Amino acid sequence: MERVDRTEQAFAENLRRRRRELGLTQKQLAEALCYSEKAVSKWESGRGMPPASVLPLLADRLQIDIDSLLRESFEINYYLGIDGGGTKTEFVLTDGQGEVLARTVLSGSNPNDVGLDETIRLLSEGIEAVCGDRPRRSISVFAGLSGGITGEAEVKIGEFLRRLRFGAVGNESDARNAVAVGLGDSDGIAVILGTGSIAFAQREGVRYRVGGYGYLFGEEGSGYAFGRDAILAALWHEEGSGEPTVLTELLRAHCDKKTILDSLSDFYTGGKKKIASFAPLVFEAYRQGDTVAGQIVQKNVEEVAELIQRSSRYLPAESSISVVLCGGVSVGDGSILLPLIREALAQKSSRRFCVRICTTAPVWGALYVAGLKKTDEYEKIEKGEEK
Repeated sequence: MERVDRTEQAFAENLRRRRRELGLTQKQLAEALCYSEKAVSKWESGRGMPPASVLPLLADRLQIDIDSLLRESFEINYYLGIDGGGTKTEFVLTDGQGEVLARTVLSGSNPNDVGLDETIRLLSEGIEAVCGDRPRRSISVFAGLSGGITGEAEVKIGEFLRRLRFGAVGNESDARNAVAVGLGDSDGIAVILGTGSIAFAQREGVRYRVGGYGYLFGEEGSGYAFGRDAILAALWHEEGSGEPTVLTELLRAHCDKKTILDSLSDFYTGGKKKIASFAPLVFEAYRQGDTVAGQIVQKNVEEVAELIQRSSRYLPAESSISVVLCGGVSVGDGSILLPLIREALAQKSSRRFCVRICTTAPVWGALYVAGLKKTDEYEKIEKGEEK
């Protein structure tokens, strides 16, 4: 996390706070100084300071000494966590005790999907919604976004957050959120199964990325992979080359079209996010005993197990490995996936994997990275005591 310190911002916040304490409007203060209301507004927004010769008069009108006007007197009182994925972006603001003060959820913010300008616009909207008029200098923020470290995204998003003059700023991939909430500081493997998929092995505080190369090169076990396989199976069924499957009728009803083929252009237009939205239909069909759905689930389970095995090479060979599954797919359908992944790992490897599902929202990982103190309940989760 990067601490942000600027004299202009300290002055702006001290000026604004003291003026309000005295019940003065910007116009009243401006008239007392023989300045315009616009000038006072500019000072209070951190976009400039009055000439040094004006500071004694200003301090006198505000009944405060000059040093108090200029002093960096803020402290972090709030924590803002941002978790952005391909489907949604969650913003949560808490106080120092972890009590949620404001929360909002907006659409996906992956810059590879929506463009960097739209990502920044969406971040601005969410930040304004949850922070309101709270002093930004009293807020520590961490934004973990899918696609947030690709290309120029990490630099541009960081610059944007620093321009808002938060007390402390950090930004990275959304995987950082999942690792923080799933593993904390412990060694192990965090597997994120959301719209896309990726794994991180963590050893002695160092994270090693495995997979997560986008839908062109895998996305095993992700919402996109399940949705894609469901659509393909239904298309094969329709054309007569595939096995009959409940998925065909489920998809027709979901798309409100006579045939799956009629929706083909919609799938391409909607892209990865739309395709991932069909993942729950696979598990619905699985629960009905559908053979094809069972094959899709087993295929993706095998691929997730392989992802975990590839990640395990970064951890000591003699140790039991803690594996935490995070993300919408694992949380939403964990009762099906968890035992199957455990079984697949037992068959593939002689190593011992302790696999569990983290039901704590990844946005809390962003809050912990921002500096929010972990609660006793979180410590239990970090040690693998989560049910």
